[in-house]
Amino acid sequence: MVINDDLTPEKVASYLPFSGLQPDIPGRIINVTHQIPYNVIRKKNITTIMEDQPTTIPSPMTTPSTINGTELTTNDESGAPISKVSRRHHRQHTLRAKFHVNDWTVVQRRGHAALYSGLQSLSKDWETIHIGWTGPIKDTTSPHQKNKTNNPEGVSATDKLALKQLLWDTGKIVPIFLDSQSRGHYEGYCKEVLWPLFHYVVWSTATDGRAEKRNWADYKAVNQQFAQTIIDHYRPGDIIWIHDYHLLLVPEMVRKAIPNATIGVFFHATFPSSEIFRCLTTRNEILQGILGANLIGFQTFAYTRHFISSSTRVLGCESTLTGVNFNGQIVSAGTFPIGIDVERVYTFCKQPQVQPKIQSIREMYQNRRIIIGRDKLDSTKGIIQKLHAFEKFLHDYPEWRNKVVLIQVTTPTHGDHGKLESKISETVSHINGMYGSLEFTPIHYFHQDIDRDEYYALLSVADVGLITSVRDGMNTTSFEYIICQHETSQGPLILSEFTGTAGSLSAALLVNPWDYAGVARAIHDALVMSPEEKQTRHEQLYKHVTSHTAAFWAHSFVTQLVSTSEQQSLQPQSAQELNLQEAASAYNRAQKRLLLFDYDGTLAPIVSVPSDAKPSKDMLEALQKLCNDPKNQVWVISGRDQETLDHWLGNIDNLGLSAEHGCYIKKKNDTWENIVEQVDMSWKEEVTKIFNYYTERTQGSFTEHKKSSITWHYRLADVEYG
Repeated sequence: MVINDDLTPEKVASYLPFSGLQPDIPGRIINVTHQIPYNVIRKKNITTIMEDQPTTIPSPMTTPSTINGTELTTNDESGAPISKVSRRHHRQHTLRAKFHVNDWTVVQRRGHAALYSGLQSLSKDWETIHIGWTGPIKDTTSPHQKNKTNNPEGVSATDKLALKQLLWDTGKIVPIFLDSQSRGHYEGYCKEVLWPLFHYVVWSTATDGRAEKRNWADYKAVNQQFAQTIIDHYRPGDIIWIHDYHLLLVPEMVRKAIPNATIGVFFHATFPSSEIFRCLTTRNEILQGILGANLIGFQTFAYTRHFISSSTRVLGCESTLTGVNFNGQIVSAGTFPIGIDVERVYTFCKQPQVQPKIQSIREMYQNRRIIIGRDKLDSTKGIIQKLHAFEKFLHDYPEWRNKVVLIQVTTPTHGDHGKLESKISETVSHINGMYGSLEFTPIHYFHQDIDRDEYYALLSVADVGLITSVRDGMNTTSFEYIICQHETSQGPLILSEFTGTAGSLSAALLVNPWDYAGVARAIHDALVMSPEEKQTRHEQLYKHVTSHTAAFWAHSFVTQLVSTSEQQSLQPQSAQELNLQEAASAYNRAQKRLLLFDYDGTLAPIVSVPSDAKPSKDMLEALQKLCNDPKNQVWVISGRDQETLDHWLGNIDNLGLSAEHGCYIKKKNDTWENIVEQVDMSWKEEVTKIFNYYTERTQGSFTEHKKSSITWHYRLADVEYG
């Protein structure tokens, strides 16, 4: 028995991805997101922060009540409920860090708080840098000039240097200044092609493809700019973590420049089934770009399974439940549900302006139960389905009429959603007309942005939270609702089973948003739920949200990425890509050369029908040129039969041929030699029966008969169920 003293329990545990031990990262973590966590604004005469004050800047995810001694206060409408806030209201000050240099103001960006909070948490344990686009730059230097510009030429070289230095000193942020291509990248390809398809919204109208082609060119150009920025800042030992569908080509681009880099990708959106994904015209390029990573993370197991299936069906890659074999390397794919910054949300809930709003909302809807819905204006959020389900609830449970109100807040988003907004307004008017009266309005609908205090007041005051997304990557509103409810009524959460959070929040009332009767029944069950059941369900939900935070998500992914990279480094090395310069140099030095060429996949591309793999004119000329050199011995080794090789390659002088995998050999300028002449071929009859049996039952397959072998082709059959 051999005992290895070096194999200690601690060392064994270090290889486990969730062992609780922090992985040893020799370099930095390079976080790459589409946009940095700040908005950049050009604004003169800034008085919020004086230039002679020290630039002590809070981190992007902190929640201070003062910045450099300047308190952030609210306006006089702090106690007003949402129904009294003008649609075109002025935003009050909220807890967002604001600082500046020269004429430039940098303010924390709204949205994606879970992502930025998770990335920020990594800086507590490792050195990190953050690469991202500045976003549209707003210029307010003139009273008549309040437009946003994406053009970096509008920013002088001096200002760029000042902004770069300020962002680096603040949070080691590396800004990318994109030109006009950013519009085709984000508003074009991301929002008009990728986002709809990933959310199962397949295009209903056909186009000539010219706009999509231009946007795809911009998408590639922007991805290349991100990749180059990563390459410029990369150091040996660094870990690269790329986020979401805006940058899906970056992993492969970086991999080509830095073959041994540790690269992770996290997909925050949904990933559709292979039947939907294959509708994408650039499906091969997108998948190959993603597979440049070592580890690919998704919100749910279903999204992971869809990606692996797409890689198999579209690219023909071999796969397992945990990864894809791409170019001889196993690329891992896993599930890492994101969380929220619980302390941050709790701090916002406890702001002094929140409680007056809670009280105002309660007074306005006194003696009525409140159902809260807050969604972005998007067809994937299921707002229409929610309204129809609420209408079904009022119809099936008349005892609740005049006792329950639905407050639905819909925030504007990018894109033309005019038809959806009109349909929502019409549906609300119909329901209010049907079930309302002079004293009672069942649905209070607000199509507007709301301030943070109003948002958390709504989540806190609700008796029921209602989320009916028809397709949603994660939906962190459900997490925030649970935190806000912890010290209030602990109201039940009704959650669509098509959200990414549904798999984690099993104690919520899960519903199918298309089943209006089922959602109506869930609303009734939530309203009559006993206090004991409310508490039991809430405690289970609260325990999950507070333990699976944004920091936990980020650390889990990084730990798994390091472990995956280490495991892949122990795998047998796959065949390296041919270095043309070295091969040419060795060729020129050699006095005797043996050149062995496979046919299918080397001299001719792999095709669905074997007889279509005919040699090209250029290939034949190149092969003849090699055979003309007296220093060369050139052979083509193939599974093809003698007749086919003679027909396609027989006119090339000085070429050796090997047919049916070496069963028949033809030396240069000679005749065929039968190597298996003495072999008994009676086995072919029984094998043919077996092959015919499976061919009849496997759509797309066929049998090819040769002199010394029988080949069953299933290339056209279904990759999983064929």
